[in-house]
Amino acid sequence: MNTGLISTRYAGSLLDYAISTGEVMAVYENMKLLSEMFLAFPKLRSSITNLGLTNLDKKRIIITACGGTVPPSLDKMIDLILRNEREEHLQIIALRFVELYRKKFNIQYGKLITAVAIDKEREQQFIERIIKITGKELEMELVVDTDIIGGFILNLDNYQWDESVQGELTRIRNRFKKTQNK
Repeated sequence: MNTGLISTRYAGSLLDYAISTGEVMAVYENMKLLSEMFLAFPKLRSSITNLGLTNLDKKRIIITACGGTVPPSLDKMIDLILRNEREEHLQIIALRFVELYRKKFNIQYGKLITAVAIDKEREQQFIERIIKITGKELEMELVVDTDIIGGFILNLDNYQWDESVQGELTRIRNRFKKTQNK
């Protein structure tokens, strides 16, 4: 069976169930954290697919990766995933849940990369401007990357706005190379 179809079915069912129980925000936060844990700890996937572990041990690992506690709707979904031996799909289920949640609640995800940390006031001003432009709620991840030297890089879905010093230096270098090649 198609991995994308499996993950979409589980994620969609979890979203609908979490909405019906009023736990959708808590489940969303847990699923975001779980998807981040899969990226931060690549061995997490092999741990929960280890045939030597019981489903109870796997569940403990998953709940720990979700932050230590999960709402009842997510607890039931974890049981269902383990009972149906779909734990190898859990990372994709978590990612798909986050994607479906954002789509359902009209939330745009963005990543703002700056050379230095920005204060909360400036962050809020920036978010308000983006919300005004897109007309969507915005969930922003802030990243500090000193390699960009100054300015910022904003990623929204498939769009990138590069106003960094490093980006401008790269553009100048490319224009210079083009004039040298003529």
